[in-house]
Amino acid sequence: MENEKLKNLEKELDLYRKKLTQMQKDWSASRGGSRYGDEYLEMQIKVYQDMIISVKKEIFELRRKK
Repeated sequence: MENEKLKNLEKELDLYRKKLTQMQKDWSASRGGSRYGDEYLEMQIKVYQDMIISVKKEIFELRRKK
């Protein structure tokens, strides 16, 4: 059960990292564009960074329990 949860968390982490990388690229490319779009992407990037940190902590705790 824990192994499956760990695998799912690692998949989730990978998806979040890929999405974050894409958003960072988009943000870099659009910095000269509208300020609203820029701020929105900045907020999304921060949310994904927090999600990644949360998933990493959960993975760490699961591995530590083993």
